[in-house]
Amino acid sequence: MRNIIVSLALCVLVLTCFCSCENNKNEESEITMERMKKYNPEYDSERQVIYFKEKMEYDIKGDIAVPLNINSPKHMDFACQLSFYNYGEDIRLFNGCGDDFFIFGIGTINYAFVLKNEDQIIIESKMQNAKYGDWALISISFGNNILKDVFMTPLAMKAYKNGEDDCFIFIQFVGKNKYMNVLFYGGPKECLLIQNFPEVIVTHTEPTFNIDGPINGPGKFWHQFN
Repeated sequence: MRNIIVSLALCVLVLTCFCSCENNKNEESEITMERMKKYNPEYDSERQVIYFKEKMEYDIKGDIAVPLNINSPKHMDFACQLSFYNYGEDIRLFNGCGDDFFIFGIGTINYAFVLKNEDQIIIESKMQNAKYGDWALISISFGNNILKDVFMTPLAMKAYKNGEDDCFIFIQFVGKNKYMNVLFYGGPKECLLIQNFPEVIVTHTEPTFNIDGPINGPGKFWHQFN
């Protein structure tokens, strides 16, 4: 009798574990499907347009630009337009633009370079945003030089915590008497362009946004030139 009770108890335990595993698999499958829906292209039948969405792990992207050559209107110049993800809440790049958009033209790109393996990232202070996760204020040491007051974006921080040592892109924005240093995390295409073809990058666009900002100034990461 005791053996029968033990056997029944084992059967119940196995069935419970099996059902639990199946429920977990179903929940994981549903979560995966919901995530996939977020970046599936969407066709709007009423407007007859396609909203193209994609999953991105980078917060800087390069797109082909065709600047007008006023000296030779029939000559077409090709260039690269860099745009930058404008995080929201307390970590916006620029207060004058909406949250969660890729933006450009918020100032002249004064410096743009890809960090080398030997360059050092020094975390001065690490903070957290409830929506975007960890971010930091850092210094970057390269050679005998050091850059201070650098905003390390959440995706750059994520890559850093995961042990990545490439595709970190430093950008210094300048406008009027202010500057902003940012460390982004880019893709291979952006790194290749910045490293090997810096002359094709559009560093200044017209009209450039007023970095004093129509909404509460430029943002917390802009600094006054001394």
